[in-house]
Amino acid sequence: MKKIRMMMAAALAILASCSTTKSGESTANPLSSKVIVAYVTSWSDIMPDPQYMTHINYAFGHVNESFDGVGIDNEERLKQIVDLKKQNPELKVLLSVGGWGSGRFSEMAANDEYRRAFAKDCDRVVKEFDLDGIDIDWEYPTSSMANISASPDDTENFTLLMKDIRAAIGDRKELTLATVASAKYIDFKAILPFINFVNIMAYDMASAPKHHSALYRSANSGGITSDEAVTAHLKAGVPPSMLVVGMPFYGRGGDSYPSFQDFNKVGSNSGDYTEKWDTVAQVPYLVNENDTLVFGFENARSLAIKCQYILDRDLLGGMYWDYSGDNEQGDLRRTVAENLLGKKHRTKVLVLTERGGQHGGFTDAGLKWLTDESGKMNFSITEINNAKPITETYLSQFNLIIQLDYPPYTWPKEAEDAFVKYIEEGKGGWIGFHHATLLGEFDGFPLWQWFSDFMGGVRFQNYIAPLADGMVIVEDKKHPVMKGVQASFVVPDDEWYTYDKSPRPNVRVLASVDEATYTPASDIKMGDHPVVWVNEGKKARNVYFQIGHSKRLYETEDFTKMFRNAINWTLGK
Repeated sequence: MKKIRMMMAAALAILASCSTTKSGESTANPLSSKVIVAYVTSWSDIMPDPQYMTHINYAFGHVNESFDGVGIDNEERLKQIVDLKKQNPELKVLLSVGGWGSGRFSEMAANDEYRRAFAKDCDRVVKEFDLDGIDIDWEYPTSSMANISASPDDTENFTLLMKDIRAAIGDRKELTLATVASAKYIDFKAILPFINFVNIMAYDMASAPKHHSALYRSANSGGITSDEAVTAHLKAGVPPSMLVVGMPFYGRGGDSYPSFQDFNKVGSNSGDYTEKWDTVAQVPYLVNENDTLVFGFENARSLAIKCQYILDRDLLGGMYWDYSGDNEQGDLRRTVAENLLGKKHRTKVLVLTERGGQHGGFTDAGLKWLTDESGKMNFSITEINNAKPITETYLSQFNLIIQLDYPPYTWPKEAEDAFVKYIEEGKGGWIGFHHATLLGEFDGFPLWQWFSDFMGGVRFQNYIAPLADGMVIVEDKKHPVMKGVQASFVVPDDEWYTYDKSPRPNVRVLASVDEATYTPASDIKMGDHPVVWVNEGKKARNVYFQIGHSKRLYETEDFTKMFRNAINWTLGK
């Protein structure tokens, strides 16, 4: 499960309060909203942003050495965490007692005097620190695998413990627990009257070369999957409305990769590792040069899928260990919050822009158009005007890349490699305009051969100057990008590129320009002159528009319709 860090090496909060229940009745949480439980550790110095969760489980408290009370790691930090409720009054903070290797549960729970004293002290802690409840993380009753004491009577005594804690803290406070994925060790039907919900530790279910947190079973899944863990708990008698599915903000490796590594460090190790996606298990993983799975982890894509699973199964919510494993951008916590808290998910679009110069007008108008459309189409845009920030990790947060006249040169090698991987592995969509096919040797930069191949094998040759109007002819009316577009329409004031050859043999042409319609006429012609096409040989959905020089394009209804269609199609809508 959640390992104590020494052994790990090793979203807008909108939750309503739990209803009050009478003694002896189930305290199952009847909330219409979902819950998000974030484990926050005593040893981290990262202060969580309370907008991304409904609950914080503070890790950890422990059964004290005299078996009759609660010891708390770093009480000052716990106070700081509780203070977050000033920022989000709906936030609930619970003390999580236990964790991997935290013992003395068996001895305490077996003794009536110790158990009741411990429960009474839980109430003291709740009141003293203004907590909203207690989370019991005994790993695991009847098991000594974590090098703690165990007894065959632990399961029965666990039930007594939860009963005593509930009696001590009252019905207005929450009592939760963390359970192993297999649903072993605990008599769930017996404890249901005393608890609010169950946090399933659906991770650490294997180590490389197997996934440790696969959603579904594939050849690379471990001993159990998240879906199988949910099924096990349902069979054990826990209703869906009380199940919270755990998600790790870390990964697990094997012999050639760290056993544990937070998401924010994934890919930082030296060595030749390639990221892949298990289409059945629905999780990412790293392979070595021999194509062997060496590290299984989660990313924003896999967590979004898990969140949808939670919604589809009508489960109570999600939990993650731990908050500090996320990157600085908060990609994981944001994904969980957006998908589970009722906040409408906003697709993220990266826009590479060419500011100023002869393409400045088109770019500026394009940014204004995208900003206006973002609210209607539910996406957000991030603009960059150089390729230096681009890395594999950076691109992983975006669902779509738009090259708004940004050229295919000046890119650092790391950026090139990250972009190639993004397109080849279908990690998102791509839309390019005009200058994106200025392919050749320019300003001391060599031809980017991969990009030339991506664009159908073309190389820039010439362009029409002065600018000319031209009639665009739609060739593929059935393609989604051309939905609702007229059979022909005029594109004003464009700088029509010519190439060394037509891309047609290598791409699917959607539209071309009738060179006889240039106004003013021009002797610079290609013959077969495609101007809108897609490369169906790449996993990423992609659209290239050769047009894109004049800001007047955004006054052309058929152009904006194509652009809007292209965004929807590349995003898989």
